[in-house]
Amino acid sequence: MHARNQQSDSPAPADPAGAAAGTTDSPKTDIRTRSLWRSRTYRNWFAADTADVFAVSLRTFAIPLIGLAVSGSPFVAGLLVAVESTIGLVLMTIGGALADRHDKRTLMILLGLAGLALSSIAAVLLAANAMGTSMFSILVVLFAVMNGLLGPANDAMLKSIVPQERFAKAQAVREARESCVELSGGTLGGLLYRIAGWGPFLVSAILYLVAAITALTLPKRGIRAVAGIESAGRSDESSTRPSSGSSDPSFLRQFMDGWRWTLSRRIVLAAIIQGAVINVACYGSIIGVQIMLAARGTDAALIGLVGTATGVASLIGSLAAGRLVEHMRTGRLIILTFTVFTIAMIPLVFTDSYAVAVICMSVASVLFPALNAGELGFIYGRTPEHMQGRVSTVFETTIGVPGALTPALVGWLLQVPGFGFHAAMLMVVLCAALGLLLACVTPTRRIPKPDRWEQVEL
Repeated sequence: MHARNQQSDSPAPADPAGAAAGTTDSPKTDIRTRSLWRSRTYRNWFAADTADVFAVSLRTFAIPLIGLAVSGSPFVAGLLVAVESTIGLVLMTIGGALADRHDKRTLMILLGLAGLALSSIAAVLLAANAMGTSMFSILVVLFAVMNGLLGPANDAMLKSIVPQERFAKAQAVREARESCVELSGGTLGGLLYRIAGWGPFLVSAILYLVAAITALTLPKRGIRAVAGIESAGRSDESSTRPSSGSSDPSFLRQFMDGWRWTLSRRIVLAAIIQGAVINVACYGSIIGVQIMLAARGTDAALIGLVGTATGVASLIGSLAAGRLVEHMRTGRLIILTFTVFTIAMIPLVFTDSYAVAVICMSVASVLFPALNAGELGFIYGRTPEHMQGRVSTVFETTIGVPGALTPALVGWLLQVPGFGFHAAMLMVVLCAALGLLLACVTPTRRIPKPDRWEQVEL
């Protein structure tokens, strides 16, 4: 690893268009010296993103339960989850290129409006008892396409308003928010589903409307990523610069540049490999417990409480995330998180007790907020602004696709005689142990504390 030019990742000048949105904040400079929350632009972005995340949480909770109800098959329920996740992740790389190429505010508004329309349709069909397996599958696919093509704009927008030196803090705040959503999303989703199967989708429609309205308050930004924003002396961006005479590179070229740039970084590639393995374990544990409980007739509210318990654990972890990231090398934090996760999953290989499942899932979740704040803060903080959409989506897609396919495998294991829940949890433990091994031997183990991130090559 080599020292890098500390000037190269400094934020671009603030876009004066912020004034057009009714804010006097300078999107870049006001956050550099003040609290994140004192920036109106940041607050508006956070509100829009939170509404979207909450809507996704409710829908994610409802899909396997409704899938099981309309089909009567655990395999179909798991397959629907796998289909939505896989399509969304595959299209996300295209969405990342779109976010780098077009106005992110417009894409965020379109996301809210599309979510409002699809959620309303789902709620109406369920309320009218007109939802069948085929129709629900079509809606699940449409939700996945929407998230894949439009969702990356929310994440890409963050780098436009938060400078690198505050990125770890911004990631810690997002982890706390994710924990709060998980804490309340499972409980609310379970209660809404218990009242009516269409309840989660009705509330999701309202949340998407809120997200669209809030996104309207964000400043318009020029399409700065078309030609790229070059920093003087930055050697690692050479692969993304347009050739001479080309001020408007093609969409395909920008798309391929995103893959090429991301997969050529050693630490990013190592994080992708180990993250993909751990994601299989995470998806397997969450979906395995959820479908197992639903298949044996557990009350939907109690199933939701599993998510609430993990949300409490994640919230506790997120409150400590900033301090952990600041005082522990990020590489060691990754290893510690995977160790705790692996150990926590072992009891589920031997028992399907509800209480044990709640405890194991909670313990397994407690350190992930700190891991995400550290590892993602480092990777995205060291990524050039004009590459944010593509790099984040390539990273999330390559990590997420194996995990996205896992629910179908888990659903199959749950209904095949001789396998069942314990076989699914054994797979979870083996994948978690492999992820831990990779964390111990790959370059991510050398990621330092945030105050030295500038000195480390991706």
